[in-house]
Amino acid sequence: MPVRRTGSYPLLFTMTTGKIIMKNTHVTPAIETGNIQRIAIKHLVKSPLNVRKKGSSGIGELAALIAAQGLIHNLVVTEQKKKNKKTGKYEVVAGGRRLDALNLLVAEERLSKESEVDCRIVGPEEALELSLTENSGREAMHPADLVMAYRNLTEAGLSPDEIAPRFGVSPLTVKRYLKLTHVSPTVFKLYAEDEMNFEQISALALTDDYELQERIWNSTPAWQRSGSTFRRLITGTEIDIRHSPLARFVGIEAYEAAGGLVRRDLFGKENEGYIQDAELLESLALEKLNQAVEAIKGEGHAWAQCHTTFDHLDRAEFVRARTIRREPTAGEQAAMDALDAEMEAIGAEFEGYDEETDEDGETYAALEKKSEAIQGKIAALNESLEEPDAADLAIAGVIVTVDHAGELRIERGLIRKEDAKKLPKEQGGETGLAASGQGEVARPVHSEKLTRMLTAHRSAAIQAEIMNRPEIALAALVHQLALQVFGSGYRANRIVQVNIEQTYLKKDAENIGQSRAAIAIEEKRVYWTERIEAAGQGGKTLFGWLLEQDLADLHDLLAFCTAVSLNTVSGRENAPSDGVAAIMTALSLDMADWWEPTPENYLLHVSKDRIIEVVGEAVSPQMAQTMTKMKKGELVESANAKLSGLRWLPDTFKAG
Repeated sequence: MPVRRTGSYPLLFTMTTGKIIMKNTHVTPAIETGNIQRIAIKHLVKSPLNVRKKGSSGIGELAALIAAQGLIHNLVVTEQKKKNKKTGKYEVVAGGRRLDALNLLVAEERLSKESEVDCRIVGPEEALELSLTENSGREAMHPADLVMAYRNLTEAGLSPDEIAPRFGVSPLTVKRYLKLTHVSPTVFKLYAEDEMNFEQISALALTDDYELQERIWNSTPAWQRSGSTFRRLITGTEIDIRHSPLARFVGIEAYEAAGGLVRRDLFGKENEGYIQDAELLESLALEKLNQAVEAIKGEGHAWAQCHTTFDHLDRAEFVRARTIRREPTAGEQAAMDALDAEMEAIGAEFEGYDEETDEDGETYAALEKKSEAIQGKIAALNESLEEPDAADLAIAGVIVTVDHAGELRIERGLIRKEDAKKLPKEQGGETGLAASGQGEVARPVHSEKLTRMLTAHRSAAIQAEIMNRPEIALAALVHQLALQVFGSGYRANRIVQVNIEQTYLKKDAENIGQSRAAIAIEEKRVYWTERIEAAGQGGKTLFGWLLEQDLADLHDLLAFCTAVSLNTVSGRENAPSDGVAAIMTALSLDMADWWEPTPENYLLHVSKDRIIEVVGEAVSPQMAQTMTKMKKGELVESANAKLSGLRWLPDTFKAG
């Protein structure tokens, strides 16, 4: 009998050199202790009577707990019998996860399979009831309780590196939970009582200022109490590493080496945080840009400057140097002829493309990729034939800057407008200044980032409207097809040559998912997804199923698919283009039905003067006058309340 009874000693483990040493493992005479007996791990197997059938999770963590604390609760087992004969094995009816953890320790050679554990032996008649009892009525520990447990261990002198292996978690996990002990007792109580969720408290833990934590919670409307909102309010004057081209350009290591401070978000990824010294970051970026300027001085530019940002507004202060196309050399002409021949061959492949034999679209994708590569080579060759005009080159300079991806960008061949005026009159006209009638560029009201956010919301609203107007969706789709068929642009021939590219608006408007339009679109997407998936499960092809649908359903699906392809996002501030305005007018779109100014989507992104101007326009000049002395935070909160429900809209949303 592979059972050895012993006294009431629990099974204890001690961590030493990665092994587990059994305490009290000497052989003792069999001592009766009720129905608790010691059984070797090798003789334990899972019982088919165990009610927990779903695969176990968190076994590594449980194994670490057993390694550190010992097996606190005994297993419940029945003797295994086959054909009414005992096999020498014991089936575990309660404690399956503990058995998995013990077997993991054996597999890792941290425990011997001969090691014995306390087991309570029961009869088959009790087994199912005990298994059900153990697996019912259990509730996971609240994270707030875990936070306090970690804190108590820390106060007892243990470091996160020492605590982590005892619970089978990483030291970073322990540090994250300990960070929650830095919130005010009032905030922590709200979390412990489930009035605040983990995302909210982890965001408030970014600051150690108890007063600020409580003020943010109490002053933020319930519907706006999200982790992203709290992070923005706490780090409003800091620079988010994830979204800063300068941070990527300079490098966080270089910034910190220069003495810069970073507020780390323990609950984010390792590369996330907030730069607290914007001036130092700017200085380091300029230093690195100046090094790039030094490297290109020998190229013969009339002047060179470096800018940490250089957007379309900055570029509007310059004109491009004129270029003269030279004749290609014999070698260049031969290369162009060869590329043209390759394009003709690809065109023939497109002509002979069989969609039926390319179910996954890989063949077509390969053709497109090949075509794009050849077109890129042709464009590069053509560009190499363009040489700057000598007169323009004498006054043209270069701007060294940082692009949106945080990479070095060099803009060559730029002429300042005041320098362009010094050129002979006919040359000045050829630069494009006189022909375009450009004067001073008016400073826009909204930044490029805000303009993209606003136009993303405009796109979502148009999508939400047009998906319920199939007649307009059909007109928009036919309009696009007609442009392709009757326009001058080249497109390779393909059966039903229509491609829908769904727009992704979140990159320009992070909070777009909470907008009324996005919610309406998602509801319609779920509706059609469920219907189409059900058709597929019924064994029908999508085309065959569509043939069975009535015209109203086809119109509705057509409208939705057309809607999600619409994109009116732009970084240039102006009234909607003629095409956008035409669709808005056809839909009788009133953006006030879908959008209103809030701190997240407008007020925090404009100046105090602009907010006061908006209040003066939407409410009254007298009301705006009373707000001129307010600080930005107070002004935003006040304006948010006053503008609510007034249906004020910026010009970007007005079709005319």
